[in-house]
Amino acid sequence: MIKAIFTRHKDGSLHSVQVTGHAGSGEYGFDIVCASVSTLAINFINSLEALTHTQADIKLDQVEGGYLKVSVPHDNQEKVQLLFESFLLGMANLSENSSEFVRTQVI
Repeated sequence: MIKAIFTRHKDGSLHSVQVTGHAGSGEYGFDIVCASVSTLAINFINSLEALTHTQADIKLDQVEGGYLKVSVPHDNQEKVQLLFESFLLGMANLSENSSEFVRTQVI
């Protein structure tokens, strides 16, 4: 199962997201749930860099996969927060539609 844990600051702004695990909804290379999560995550990171010029702190397991952590500076820049909320919305919708493979939590 893929677990996405989003972290908010006390002021409500999103600070980080940690995505762990594997969906296991299909054969390696044909797992559409995994591909969906990967697409959302990569688009989020690329959008942060291209549209807001924000350099996120990114940690990932390039060998085994199944681990990604993205943190942004405590910045209430509206564009950064809008992109972060969009990523959260996409993950929450995916969790709702594929609850046996994806879980999303906000703390």
